[in-house]
Amino acid sequence: MTKRQICIQVDEEIAREMEDIRDKTGIPVSRQIELKLKGFKIVEDEEGTFGDLLDNPKKLAKTRKRWDEAFGKKTAMEILDSAQKKRVKS
Repeated sequence: MTKRQICIQVDEEIAREMEDIRDKTGIPVSRQIELKLKGFKIVEDEEGTFGDLLDNPKKLAKTRKRWDEAFGKKTAMEILDSAQKKRVKS
């Protein structure tokens, strides 16, 4: 899929929220916009579901094994893109 660069204007409040998310997560504002256009939502992991994985090697290994079984060697971006393609076909 090829990508084109476009220019948009957003409300100042939305821009600030996206910049805060960028500062917390490292996800660029442009990627956040792309994800929102595709119907995804960035949410905070309030339960710490993944936050303790680095401190718990056994849990990390178990999670990685489940990921590999479910998705193989696909990256998270490849999984998101394939999910979007399936949604568009529906």
